[in-house]
Amino acid sequence: MKIQVNSEIGKLRAVIMQPPGKGIERCTPLNIGALAWDAVPSPHKAEDEHKKWVATVEKFGARVFLMEDLLRKILSVSKVKKELISQLVQTEESFITRQTMDVLQEYLLGLSAPKLVDQLLFGITKDELNKAAGEVSLVDLVDKKNEWCLFPMSNVLYSRDPAAVLGNGIVYGNMFNRDRIKEPYCIRAIFKHHPEFRNLEFKTWYGEDPDDATPVEGGNVHCYSPNVFIIGINERTHPASIEKIAQRTMEDGAITDVLALMFENPRLSSTDSIGLTVHVDMFLNMIDYDAFLFFPYIEKKITVLHITRGKGGRLHVKRESSLFGAIKKVLKLDSIRIIKVGGDESEAVAFSEQRAGSGGNTFNLEPGKVCIWDRNVATMKALEKGGIDVVAVEADELVKGGGGPRCSTMPLWRDDI
Repeated sequence: MKIQVNSEIGKLRAVIMQPPGKGIERCTPLNIGALAWDAVPSPHKAEDEHKKWVATVEKFGARVFLMEDLLRKILSVSKVKKELISQLVQTEESFITRQTMDVLQEYLLGLSAPKLVDQLLFGITKDELNKAAGEVSLVDLVDKKNEWCLFPMSNVLYSRDPAAVLGNGIVYGNMFNRDRIKEPYCIRAIFKHHPEFRNLEFKTWYGEDPDDATPVEGGNVHCYSPNVFIIGINERTHPASIEKIAQRTMEDGAITDVLALMFENPRLSSTDSIGLTVHVDMFLNMIDYDAFLFFPYIEKKITVLHITRGKGGRLHVKRESSLFGAIKKVLKLDSIRIIKVGGDESEAVAFSEQRAGSGGNTFNLEPGKVCIWDRNVATMKALEKGGIDVVAVEADELVKGGGGPRCSTMPLWRDDI
C-alpha cells in the first residue's frame, strides 16, 4: 500500500469510497437545496446502487476502503475520539452557543464508535439533542432560522472532495458548504491514526498549516502527469489556496507546470443549488494518454492561467489563449482527442446529460477505460466511438446528488504510466 497518484488514468490500485450514508435520510422536498441534492433520494436504493458501484471497482482488482469503516476503527480509540469530536463540534461554532456546543460534545463522547459514525452522518437538531441530553440553551431552542446543532453530512458520497492525492502528497480540502466542512477533519484523522495509513510516507501540500484557511476541494484538483496538474478557480477553490499548493509542489521538485482554470458555475434555475460545473471534473476529464472528455459549451467562459516557477521563489503566471493548446504544450503532446459530452447529438441532449446525468464526470480504472453513470447514453456512444472502453454504472439515485463516478472516488494509489 502506498500514497501515490501521478496521473488521472494510471491503473487503479487503491481508493476511498463512501456510501451515501444516513445523512440522506434527512432529505425532504423542503430542504434538499440546503443538503445539496437535486431531488429526494431513496436511501435503500441509493445504498444498493453504491454497493454495486463498489463491486465494479473491486472486480477490476482495486482495493476499496469505505470511509465509514475507517472512521469506526479510529473512533474506537478514546484519545482519537475525543480529539476528532472536539474538532467537529468546533465547526458549528458560528451556528450554536457555547453551552449547546458543550452539551453536544458530551453527548457525542457517550456514543459507541458505530453509533457515533451514524450520528455524525445523520446530524442532530437542537430539539433532538435537547430531548436526548437536555440543557440546550434557550437561545438555540428559540432560533427558528437554524434547526441544526450538528449539520448532517449529506454529501459524503462524494469522497473526491475532502482530500486529493497529488503525486506523493495530499491536498486536504477546506470545504465551501456547511454540509461538508466536517469531512476533511475525518479524512485527516484517518490518515493520521488508522493502522493502514499512519505509517505510510507522504507529504501534505495543503491543509496542515493553520494559515491554510481558504477553500479548496478535490473535484478541482487533477493530476495529469508527475510534472503537471490542473486546478480550478471558482467559489470552491480560492487562488490563494492554489498559490500555496503550486509553490509547495514546485519547491519539492516534481511539479513544473500548473494550469489554473478560472470558470463560472452557472445555475439553471433559482432553485438549482449545485450548478452546471461545480468543479473542473464536471466538465473536463483526462480519459486516456491523449484523450479528454469535455463539455464544450463552457469553453468560452474558461480563463487558462499557466503557472511556472519564477525568480526568488515567486510564481510566474501567464494567460493562455487556448485550453487544449495549453494542455498539449504542458503534456508535450503532438495531438489530442476531444470527446464531447452528448457526442454528435443536439445541444439539448448535451445539457441534459451534463446536468441530469453528470455526463462530463468519468472515472478511469486504467488508461482508456472509464466508468460513467449509465443514463448518459449519447456520451457513452461518443466515448466508444472514440476508442474508449466504457463501464456503465447504474446510478438512478446516486446521480440525484449532482455528481458522477469521479466525484465519488478518492484514489490513493495508481500505477505510473
